[in-house]
Amino acid sequence: MIAGEVSGDIHAAGVIRQLRIKNSKLKIFGMGGPQMAEAGMEVREDLTRQALIGFWEVLKHYPWIKKRFDQCVFWLERDKPDLLFLVDYPGFNLRLARKARQLGIPVCYYVAPQVWAWHKSRVTLIRQVVQKLLVILPFEEDFFLKENIPAVYVGHPLAEEMSFKKLSRSQAMKTYGVEGERFPLVSVMPGSRKGEIQKIWPVYIETSRLLRQKYPDAGFIVPQPAGLTWADYPGLRPEDPFFFVKAPAYDLREVCDLAWVKSGTGTLETALLKTPMTVVYRVSSFSAFLAKRFLTIPYVSLVNILAKKGLVSELLQEKATAGALLKDTLSILENPKIRKAQSKGFEAIQKSLVHSSKASKNVAGEILKLLGGTV
Repeated sequence: MIAGEVSGDIHAAGVIRQLRIKNSKLKIFGMGGPQMAEAGMEVREDLTRQALIGFWEVLKHYPWIKKRFDQCVFWLERDKPDLLFLVDYPGFNLRLARKARQLGIPVCYYVAPQVWAWHKSRVTLIRQVVQKLLVILPFEEDFFLKENIPAVYVGHPLAEEMSFKKLSRSQAMKTYGVEGERFPLVSVMPGSRKGEIQKIWPVYIETSRLLRQKYPDAGFIVPQPAGLTWADYPGLRPEDPFFFVKAPAYDLREVCDLAWVKSGTGTLETALLKTPMTVVYRVSSFSAFLAKRFLTIPYVSLVNILAKKGLVSELLQEKATAGALLKDTLSILENPKIRKAQSKGFEAIQKSLVHSSKASKNVAGEILKLLGGTV
């Protein structure tokens, strides 16, 4: 198993637990993160600690990536696993899938590369090297089947991972040690990668100070991913009312008045919590230039893609400024129509992701089918 991001680590961990229930004798090893290790996988390298985004960021860390890739190839050749199970992380995983197929090792891929949005050239490679593609968005199954790729919709893993006890606003704030009355209460999510935080975090800090000029009692919740420390969130002053809590803190985020969210899985989490949001995203100028050239859809956030419209504002690159974020924040806080429209859209998204059973259980079942008589 290979997962190279925090979200992939979480999704894969659920699959590992289900596999352990079905067959405790399975030997599972590879690269992942702490969640996969806790679920029972032999994690030979924590690939999630250096999760990267964007073309330029990947180029800068190419030697590190190449070393990890060569390690995986060595294991494929030496250990000859019955199956290679890949989770998201397409730049790395699709290349590894090609190598596995050359070695005669079947490949199962979970969380499909978003080739319907960009990089459609990857469709041919997926068709050649992936034996089964397990997709998590309802429309993806038809898309890939039309491309003659064996795809199965297994449901979205967030639907099962986001189980939590709902608390009142006061209970949630007390549980997480958030002091004072606090209005508005803002969920602040700059991402789980250090590179993302470096680009987005300063915008959040500046906006928070501007917002407090109008709302002095505002409070800001930061769900802090595992592996990150306070040093990764520089620039705060003693008077800044930021409260760091252990991610994912769904029960606290649910009672927030709004959220500032880095584009990615967090936008879908926030939509399922029905918390109004603004999406913010920044990468290097070079990465942004290439993305604009290859992107084939009008939106980047999962929320807008699933809604098929601009349900939430997307402040990207040069538009991701404190002034723009403040303006959108005030619109959400002070315009009931905007909040109602987002809420209605979030409900529709939640309904679209309904599946008959849990994604991790479905994925485990598909893995065992591929393994066939080997287990």
